Amino acid sequence: MDSNRPAAAPTATAIFTDEELWLLQSVIRHETAQQEQWRIPPAGLALNDQVAESILRCDELGLCEAALILTYEDCLVIDYCVPQSAKAASGVAIGKQVLMKSFRARRAIQGGDFDTADEPVSLSGEELQERLRQQRG
Repeated sequence: MDSNRPAAAPTATAIFTDEELWLLQSVIRHETAQQEQWRIPPAGLALNDQVAESILRCDELGLCEAALILTYEDCLVIDYCVPQSAKAASGVAIGKQVLMKSFRARRAIQGGDFDTADEPVSLSGEELQERLRQQRG
């Protein structure tokens, strides 16, 4: 291990439906005005990229949900940007469930209790596909 390289930030994985991903896409920006003045800006390029890639993957593979790997800062960005009352395009309220997923991930990251996250960090592509098959029933 390279002792000069900083340790990777802890992460947790959360599964978001395609509607939840579209909500995240509508509020998570890649940058914000006066970003340098924030300790943790309410925007994230990496999170924005991850949401966009997940939406593409859902569309291309016909999936109805995708996993996001969240850092503590990503969870704070979601908390700041997603209103509890946010609704999907269909009119169904989904803001609270998106927030709850980020809160669980945040708790897992802070406490190191990764069992409380929606999915383990080491979830493989095959494991995710199997989970999706089981949910579709």
